Amino acid sequence: MQDSHALATLGVRPTNLFEGFPYLTTRVVPAMYHIIVLPDDVAEADLVDITRRQASANVLSTCLVRAANSALYVAPGGRENLAEPPRGGVIVAGRLRPCRPFPQTQALVARGLALRRYIQAVTPRTGYLFGDLTKGGRPATLEETVLLAGRQPNGVPRGLVRCARCGEWRGRCLDPGPEFAGQVMDVHCRCANDNRCAACGDLLHERKLNANTYNEADGHVWHTPGFAGLGHVCAEAASQC
Repeated sequence: MQDSHALATLGVRPTNLFEGFPYLTTRVVPAMYHIIVLPDDVAEADLVDITRRQASANVLSTCLVRAANSALYVAPGGRENLAEPPRGGVIVAGRLRPCRPFPQTQALVARGLALRRYIQAVTPRTGYLFGDLTKGGRPATLEETVLLAGRQPNGVPRGLVRCARCGEWRGRCLDPGPEFAGQVMDVHCRCANDNRCAACGDLLHERKLNANTYNEADGHVWHTPGFAGLGHVCAEAASQC
């Protein structure tokens, strides 16, 4: 356990890794990570359980950072592996709630304040942040080009089917836009939305995060970036405003 002086000064150096271990890092989009500081007096098994529960609820890649060279990654599907912690990128905090509340001890509060100072030190003052500019697409194979080229009689790209439950389109198609010509896109209907708040269980956004939707009105495939879910406010918190 670190002393209070060390905790009070953590995060003031503009390094590419926050050193207030342990904490959760959630990959929101390729260039953005969300950090939740965790108590440093919790058993290892509990820290791992918290990480798994957070990843399962948010359906976003999550890792438990225990030291500068130690991180447990948990993918949305449950696959786990040990590796170096993620470094760099835009860091945010206070937008995704943890799966359980933690006692606000002096040490935890100090590391939370240190995280704020760290974010202020490393956050770029200019520029813009984008989601996945490829929309998760990839070049079509020759077989896919043959099978998916063109549109159905109703004008919808080939490869998409209407969901019997919500009525929206889902499947895999070639992007109909000229800027993504020849790119295969996975398209999700409203039923596929599974990104939930780990605290209240409600959906983080009206659409699945880091995923695509086909808009029948304009004939385009639209991407919902992960940071669209950072505006979620739990119903309980909203009622207190």
